[in-house]
Order: sequence, then C-alpha cells, then structure tokens
Amino acid sequence: MVCMVLAVPVIAAGMVLHFKLKEWGKGKWNILPKCLSTWAVVSIGILGMAQGNGAELEKGWILAALLLFLAADALLEVQFFLGAAVFGAGHLLLILWILRQDAYSLWSFPVWAVLLGLSLLLFQKELKEGKKDPKIYLLILYPAVLMGMAALAVILPWKLGKEYLCAGIGAVLFAVSDLMVGKGFFHPLSKSMSYLALSLYYGGIFFLSLLLWN
Repeated sequence: MVCMVLAVPVIAAGMVLHFKLKEWGKGKWNILPKCLSTWAVVSIGILGMAQGNGAELEKGWILAALLLFLAADALLEVQFFLGAAVFGAGHLLLILWILRQDAYSLWSFPVWAVLLGLSLLLFQKELKEGKKDPKIYLLILYPAVLMGMAALAVILPWKLGKEYLCAGIGAVLFAVSDLMVGKGFFHPLSKSMSYLALSLYYGGIFFLSLLLWN
C-alpha cells in the first residue's frame, strides 16, 4: 500500500514534466518523464507479483503487457503507428491472459460490438479520409483489439470475483484515454484534454497493475 501512495507523486510529476518539456520545445526529452511515470506503475505490479501466491507464470502475461505499454509510450512520441501497434500487442496479451483464465462470456461479444461501433462512430469523419490515405483504415484494427480487451475485462468481476473489478475499471479508463489520444492524432487536443487523456491512461494501467496483487 505504501508503494502505491509513493508512486502517485512520481506519476503526477512525470506527467507534468512531460508536457512542460513539450511546451519548452525540448525535442524528444519529454519521453523520459512520461516513461518514468509508466515505470512507476509497472513497479507497483512487479512488487505485487513478488508477493508470490503460486500464480507467477500466469501473472507474467499481465506484466509483459505492462512492459509493452511502457515501450509503446516512448514509441508513440516517435512514430505514432508503431507505438499504436505495440499498444495493440499489449492488449492482445491481456486478451490471451483472460482467455487462459476461462473467464470469458457470451456477453463479451455484443459488448465488444457496441464498443467498437461507438468507436467507429466517433471517428467517422476521420475514416472518410481513408480514401486519400488508405493507411488510416489501419486505425480500425487498434480499437477492434482495444475494445476486445475492454469487453472481456469488464466481465471479469462476474466470472472471477469482485477482486477483479480493477481489471474492468482499468480497461474502461484505458479505452477512453486511447480514444482521446486517437482524436488528438487528427485534431490536437487542448491542454486540459491532453492532461485528462494521460491521467486516464495512468489510471487505467494502475488498475490493471493491481491484477498482479491478486
């Protein structure tokens, strides 16, 4: 519990410094504090995993996903599509972990369909630009994977118990954050919205890291 409390100011400081370095035009140095904040969250997960309850091998899937998110944080600042691909790989690992727990439900598919439909509706104007740049159509793949992870994660508390509520909360926060970041790729977000998007992201991976404490 102490480590979680101590991580909060580190995450907040890293996030603020990330945006300040961007404002000051310090090139890609803003990547370092951003990744520091993510590493603080990953460290919480590692400490939880170190408690050891005999399920370390299965928890390795979650830790691997968090490490991919850490790598994607840096890549997103350098090459957006590559960063999105690595984020997608992290979501696929979480999906595989959930499937390995036999924790999926038939309800997951309609939930996924609704979430994906809402995502595509949100980006309908941007997708029309795909006629000029077909690469934009690739963006459909990411929300399909992201919403697949979210649809499975929100079911976990009913399948595995209330201690897995953190997975559902984390997935929802992550999904909202990524949709905001996606919009920001086409239309720059305001300063307050940028802070909100990154705060939701850190909140999302924080709750996902709590899975390693179960």
